[in-house]
Amino acid sequence: MTALLLAVDVGTTAARAGVFTPDGQLVATDAQEFELLRPDDGHAVYRSDTIWNAVCAAIRFCLSREPGLGARVAGLAFDATASLVLSYDGPPPLDGGADTFCWMDHRAEAEATEIAASGDRWLGYMGGAVSPENHLPKLMWLKRRAPDAWSRVTAVRDLCDELARRATGHDGHALAALAAKWPYLPQDEDPWRHDLLGQLGLDDVWAMGGLAGDPYPLGAVHGRLQPAAAEFLGLHPGIPVGAGMIDAQAGLLGVIGRNVRARADRSLTLIGGTSTCLMALSPTERAIPGVWGPFHGALFPGLWLTEAGQSFSGAALDAVLACHSGGPMFASADLHASTAAEILTLLDREGPAFAAGLHVVPDWLGNRAPLNDGSLRALVTGIGDDHGYRAFLETYYATARGLALQTRHIIEHLDANGFAIDRVALAGGHARSPLLERLYRDALGPTNLVLSRTAEPVLLGTAMAAAVAAGIHPDLFAAVDLMAPAQTRLSPDPFWRRAHDAAYGIYLRLYEARNGAAHDAMVLAAMTR
Repeated sequence: MTALLLAVDVGTTAARAGVFTPDGQLVATDAQEFELLRPDDGHAVYRSDTIWNAVCAAIRFCLSREPGLGARVAGLAFDATASLVLSYDGPPPLDGGADTFCWMDHRAEAEATEIAASGDRWLGYMGGAVSPENHLPKLMWLKRRAPDAWSRVTAVRDLCDELARRATGHDGHALAALAAKWPYLPQDEDPWRHDLLGQLGLDDVWAMGGLAGDPYPLGAVHGRLQPAAAEFLGLHPGIPVGAGMIDAQAGLLGVIGRNVRARADRSLTLIGGTSTCLMALSPTERAIPGVWGPFHGALFPGLWLTEAGQSFSGAALDAVLACHSGGPMFASADLHASTAAEILTLLDREGPAFAAGLHVVPDWLGNRAPLNDGSLRALVTGIGDDHGYRAFLETYYATARGLALQTRHIIEHLDANGFAIDRVALAGGHARSPLLERLYRDALGPTNLVLSRTAEPVLLGTAMAAAVAAGIHPDLFAAVDLMAPAQTRLSPDPFWRRAHDAAYGIYLRLYEARNGAAHDAMVLAAMTR
């Protein structure tokens, strides 16, 4: 019987498991939610046991879809958000009884600013600044502001590595996550930026757990599934568990398409969920202000990975559903679908006149790109005293349009710095929204939108890594070529492209005005101290 591949994707609030054939066909899937804790403003944390329990449940239910699936699984791999797990002695080190910083925890904005002022060479590979979503600011915050908790920390791991450790019993680290989220430059003879860690008082971090060891490139074997985990999950003990990666990186693999080297510099992958990651590959080292990377060999040997994005995208639409007084005051997948359908009907009836006066610069949780400034916040103009259902629909649409226009802004920024993006491949939850699909088709300028015919592109990318670790495919380039889904390219609608061109001009003027106001606010704050 054909060997199968098991992939697990851990997002912001749910774990998904999927079983794939070696040619990339999805056999079965399941999802299980877990709790995100928000104990204070700017704080977002987890209890790692709840994540692992959701992962195990998703795997077990996925394998139960058809008899005998577990016996055919030849390899397993994990992807996860860029969250940070702390091992510890005694009580949990984080507020809320937690032990894991969620990627979106922004408590360490001051520490991020301090790191940015260090002048370290690493900053050139982080867009010139450091986001509070990065690991270092969070660890600085904990060591300085909760020293008792810090003293109990024994190891720090990316979430994808923690999942692999629990599955295998082996403490190792994936190059894909290490290159993107730590002061680690793979191209250097000594990759760790020890001087920076010492300057920040974190010189002991790199030796915690297995961080000091050589990382595993994507497709390598992290370890073997240990017997207890195998028995509980319904899998064979000893199957290879591949090196992990960040969820957006898996999304890139799942939708970039065949002939990866030929697509370098021209193809952008948009992985849209709670946040949005915009990822591109290049054979050239290309440092771009306000954009994370480039990360050498993070995914493919010989290629540099660049990452831009939006910290609060799908979450912003959730907030409109949950918070606008004219809406349902609750967010769910069904409500997103019904809201999008109503808006599309109104757009077909009214054209660009719908919500023409309402515009958004969508930076509710800072600007990840092109400014890489976590302190900035959103700007909304055109709000009136109407709080009814129509106003809710207009707000939802203006928010979605703002996200698409900012994506165009990021693409133009990448192109101004050496890229020549002509296709945007869509993955993640945004690919399931017909409204967002139409906006990405029409509002991104001269690029074409590419849709992949797979229901689970992020899981598919992780299955590709599992296939290489299991020896089913010889390397990651081959895995992508053999498992990539069929794709459809959509060109912008000329009428709506002109309408969005006009909206983009408004967006740019508001963007500049907001940035100036933010600068003046900083001056005012300094005067009042």
